[in-house]
Amino acid sequence: MPPIKSLSDRNLSYYRTEHYFARYAEFASLEDYKAYYQWAKQQGVKLYILGNGSNTLYQKQKVKSLILKNKLPKKIEALSANRFEVSSTVLVLELLKVCLDNSLDSFYYLASVPATIGGALAMNAGRGRKHNLTIYDFVESVSFYDHESDTVKTLGKGDIVQGYRQTIFTGVQSRLILSAVFKFPELTTLGNPIMERCRWSKQFQDYSGPNCGSVFKTVDFQIMEKLKGFSLGNTSFSQRTVNWITNHSKNSRTIFLLIWITKLLHRLKGKKAELELIIVD
Repeated sequence: MPPIKSLSDRNLSYYRTEHYFARYAEFASLEDYKAYYQWAKQQGVKLYILGNGSNTLYQKQKVKSLILKNKLPKKIEALSANRFEVSSTVLVLELLKVCLDNSLDSFYYLASVPATIGGALAMNAGRGRKHNLTIYDFVESVSFYDHESDTVKTLGKGDIVQGYRQTIFTGVQSRLILSAVFKFPELTTLGNPIMERCRWSKQFQDYSGPNCGSVFKTVDFQIMEKLKGFSLGNTSFSQRTVNWITNHSKNSRTIFLLIWITKLLHRLKGKKAELELIIVD
């Protein structure tokens, strides 16, 4: 396997916080992933599979976990006119462009999300809870490597999805998503749904600073409305988009303080605040 290195970087999370990563590596094959996983297990080191960092929050300035950047070869293979096998490293937008070019319906509401297919599948990405729309509406099956059994498995979506923003892969680093088979119906609407979503995103979502989108997956929106615009230093809850934090700080401390304040307010009101972000230390 390629050597594990250390580096300082602020591009491994969309919050653009700067951290010293004591252990960082990239894998371009399943065999390399297996070797890194085994090394981490032997050393007693936590492991984190990094896609594009669009929902990743690093807890400390020095990150001790082994950060494994997924660099598996990108592939979008047409199985038929409306079925595709897509590797986990393909960006969501790249697949959406293929769908649009073939006049197929898809999860165009994710066009503004800078995630990989693997990351989107792991977190059951979709629209807000009230819409009841997710990427799995178009999934037939997902193939993944399971380290516990040392086998590549393929499961249907009914055996994967566990709830809102929750799958058997969420927060589980011993299961590496390799690819998924998607089936898309014919697109029946006119216009360009990718451009329409991007225009909507610019109008209603806050891109005034680095952010990872929704902070919490379960939250009391009355509390969150009151927190809009609340800031600590160079970090603040968005004034424009509820449940978003925009960050202009190099460290993540103020992000965690805002999260702590939010959880405290929820506890005081007997409410639940459950993170959508993945915390890595």
